Amino acid sequence: MKYFLAPLLFTIIIFSCADPSQDKQFQQEYAALQAQLDSLKQNAVSLPLPDKTIATFLTFQENNAEEAMNFYVSLFENSKILDVQKHGNDGPAKEGSIFVATFELNGNRFMCSDSYIKHEWDFTPGVSVWVDCKTDDEIETLSAKLSEGGSVLMPIGNYGFSTKFTFIEDRFGVSWQLNLQ
Repeated sequence: MKYFLAPLLFTIIIFSCADPSQDKQFQQEYAALQAQLDSLKQNAVSLPLPDKTIATFLTFQENNAEEAMNFYVSLFENSKILDVQKHGNDGPAKEGSIFVATFELNGNRFMCSDSYIKHEWDFTPGVSVWVDCKTDDEIETLSAKLSEGGSVLMPIGNYGFSTKFTFIEDRFGVSWQLNLQ
């Protein structure tokens, strides 16, 4: 957005450095440019600037990014959807699919999209989301909900590094490590 407005702003600055009393045409052009800038500011669509510079980005290939995001937000306290931008009917992607969405899970920033390109790769358990659970009930509930339709890579158990731990791949292919502190 700022790069789009830069030439217009430069022109306004150049005009504002001139002597406005020179002629009526100058004043009219300046007023027209100022009106155009005001209109662009009102109608501009810009991506929100994140408070954090690092976020986990999830690329979904089955047009289920919105479903996954809503599911994850429903599971964790202090979670919310911050911004959703969808593909329109004028692009290569399925209309209504997620172009990019930003959400938080317990205050941690995530982003996701529906890829309209089928990649040879998908999610891998080598990269997973780590969750420190505070109670037995929390780890049991999250384990049950996240593994529904997915798979349990390591069942809940004592693995030495943790007294209660599980590793799950959910129905969307995203891997989760749940650990009881």
